[in-house]
Amino acid sequence: MLRDAVSVTVGAGAAAPSVAEIAVHGSWSIRLGLEVTAALRDCFASRPSVVIADLHALADDDAASLPLWLAARRAANVLRPPARLVLCLPAETVLRTRLQRIGAGRLPLYSSMAEARAAADPPAG
Repeated sequence: MLRDAVSVTVGAGAAAPSVAEIAVHGSWSIRLGLEVTAALRDCFASRPSVVIADLHALADDDAASLPLWLAARRAANVLRPPARLVLCLPAETVLRTRLQRIGAGRLPLYSSMAEARAAADPPAG
């Protein structure tokens, strides 16, 4: 059984100190949604350039969390300077399929945290 929880790490990597990461664990519910909202609010308050949400341990069989991720993307875009919200989730999920159907270009999706972190790193040079 999954334990419902959200963990937050800000400035995890020396290469990208302005990257915040949240990991969501458990079955999607109103309570978990409130925890995710609070975690995102805390992340945005620290003014990172990128927020990576790791959704690999999220059980969301009917993509009920989709409105939250779209709202979070909008919230990230209104920050000054704007933050990028990036989602990391398995390829074969209903949530990912629905996000892609509505336009994944607006919300970057990655299959692994390594890919998401690499995309968050500033270009060398």
